[in-house]
Amino acid sequence: MSGLETADHVSVHLTGCGQEDASTVFGALEAAFPEVSGPEEKASASAAAKGAATVWCMVVDARTRATPRAVAPARLAAPVTVDLFGAADPVRQVKEELGVVFGVEDHGTVPGEHELEVRLQLGSHPDA
Repeated sequence: MSGLETADHVSVHLTGCGQEDASTVFGALEAAFPEVSGPEEKASASAAAKGAATVWCMVVDARTRATPRAVAPARLAAPVTVDLFGAADPVRQVKEELGVVFGVEDHGTVPGEHELEVRLQLGSHPDA
């Protein structure tokens, strides 16, 4: 983690999706955690032209989690793979907020000494 990030920050990486679905996911995270940095796209134009995957990134500060709010379930055009990196409790909070808006499948957790990596697959919420 950089000097600007703390144990409350969760790095969110999206793959397997286009800009519209990435915007939908990041919009949900921005509503749940009002102070985020990002999103940004990690792919060069030449890599994209060659069919390389685009990774959409955002950093969420779990300390800014909004109080309970009414959020509508969302639809995605296709499943989105999400990797969360951070300390266990902040990662759990981000996962919970994603579960309010999307259908979430847990695809595994890799524990580290001080942080976790969690892979999720998001789909449209069953009520959307």
